[in-house]
Amino acid sequence: MTAVVSNRDKVAFCEVADHYHSNKVLFGINYLKKWALERLASCAPVPSWRAKFHKMRGVNLGKNVYVGYDVIFDRIHPEMITVGDYSEIGDRCILSAHTRGSMTTRQAYPRTMAPIKIGRGVSVNPGCIITQGVEIGDNSIIGIGSVVSRDISPNSLALGYPARVVKKLEGVGELQT
Repeated sequence: MTAVVSNRDKVAFCEVADHYHSNKVLFGINYLKKWALERLASCAPVPSWRAKFHKMRGVNLGKNVYVGYDVIFDRIHPEMITVGDYSEIGDRCILSAHTRGSMTTRQAYPRTMAPIKIGRGVSVNPGCIITQGVEIGDNSIIGIGSVVSRDISPNSLALGYPARVVKKLEGVGELQT
C-alpha cells in the first residue's frame, strides 16, 4: 500500500515549514518524531508513561501530573504548554497553542500562537478544549467538555462553551499527606 499525498497536503506542509523559517527536511523529521511520540503517549497503558512521552515531545509537565488517554497537546508547539505540579488532564482533551487559519482567510484570521499555562493542582476534566494564550489559575476545576478560551482565576470551577467561572472554591490548595 502506498501513501497518497495530495497537492493540498504538499502546499500546507511547505507553507507551515516556510512560516517557521525551517528547513523542510528537518521540520518534517522533527514533526514526525513529535507525532510518533504523541501516538505512543495516546495509547500507553500507564499514566506515567503517557506523561514521559509528552515530556519527550517538549510539553512542560510538572511533577505528578496525570495525563489521560488521547490527549492532544499542540502538535507543532508542544513546548508552549506548561502544566503545573499535581494537575490532571482528562481523556481526549485538546490544548492548542496556535491557530492556523486557512490560506484564503489569512488576512482576516492570521496564524498566531501564544502559550498555555495550567497552574498547580488543576483538574481539566475529559473532553475539554483549551485555546492559545489561556492561563488557568491554581486549584481550579474545568468541567467536562468545556471550551476554555479566556483566563480562569485560581480556585474556580469553570464550565461551558465558552467556559466561565460558576463558583469560587474555598478551602482548596492544601495537599493531603
